Amino acid sequence: MAEDEKKLSIALPGEWALQKVLGPTLTEIGTDLQRLYAKGRDRIIAKAYRKIPNPEDGKKANLRVTRDALWRGAFADDEVCAEYFGGVLASSRSQDGKDDAAIQFVDVIKSLSSKQLRLHYIIYNALNKLLVRSSKRVNVAQGTEIEAQQVWFSAIELLAELQLSIDTDLNVLHRQGLLHRYRTDVHNEAQRVIPYASANPTTFGVLLYSAAHARLPEWRAFDREDFGDFSDIRMPAVYASTLAELADKAGFAVAPPPSKKEK
Repeated sequence: MAEDEKKLSIALPGEWALQKVLGPTLTEIGTDLQRLYAKGRDRIIAKAYRKIPNPEDGKKANLRVTRDALWRGAFADDEVCAEYFGGVLASSRSQDGKDDAAIQFVDVIKSLSSKQLRLHYIIYNALNKLLVRSSKRVNVAQGTEIEAQQVWFSAIELLAELQLSIDTDLNVLHRQGLLHRYRTDVHNEAQRVIPYASANPTTFGVLLYSAAHARLPEWRAFDREDFGDFSDIRMPAVYASTLAELADKAGFAVAPPPSKKEK
C-alpha cells in the first residue's frame, strides 16, 4: 500500500479502516459496534491501524478483545487511552482470530485512569530508552533482573508540569503488578534539594507496554530495541537511571542557607 494511501486512511478511518483492522470480526459484531460512541471508536481504530505493520496481511482481530477494547475504550476521551486500547486491539490480530491472549491487558487498562496509564507509559518509555542507550542486557522475563532496574524522575516536573498525582498513581500501578517498587522523597545534597520519584519495573509492566505498542511478540527485546513513542503523549524533559545522574541533568533549586537567629 502506498504511504499516501495509508495516511489518508488514518485521517479518515471509517468503515474502510474498520474492515482492515478487524477483518471478518467486523461482521460478527456489526450491530453492537454501531451502538458505540463513534468518535471514540474511530480514534481507537486509527491508533490500532497505525500500529499494524501490514494491514493487508489478512489477519483478523480476536472477537473477545475487540468487544471489550471498543466497549471500554470508546467513551475514553484521552489520547493515551486510545493508544493503549488500540495497541491491544492490534495485538489481538491473527490469521484465525482465535488468539485472545491480549484480553488480560484490556482488563488492566480499563481499571486504570488516564493519568495512571500516562504514568505507566512515561515510566516504561523512559526505561526502554535508558536500557537501549546503555547497551545493558537485562533478561526482562526474569523477575529479579527486571525488578532490579530503576528509573528516576523529577517529582517537580511530574507534579507541576505534567499534572500527575504521583503518590496515589504510583501506588495503583504497584497494586496492579505494574511496578515492583516505587518511592517519592526529597534528597538533600549539600545545599541542593532534590524532590524525586523513582520506580522499579516488573515483567508484567513490560508486557503491558509492549501490548500498547502492538509489539507483544517482541516483549523480550525491551532492553535492546526502542519501541518508539506515542506522538501525543508528553514525556518528562529529565529522567535518569540513578539519582546522581538525575541531579546532574536537572536544574534543581539550591536550598537557602539556614537563617541565623537574631541575638
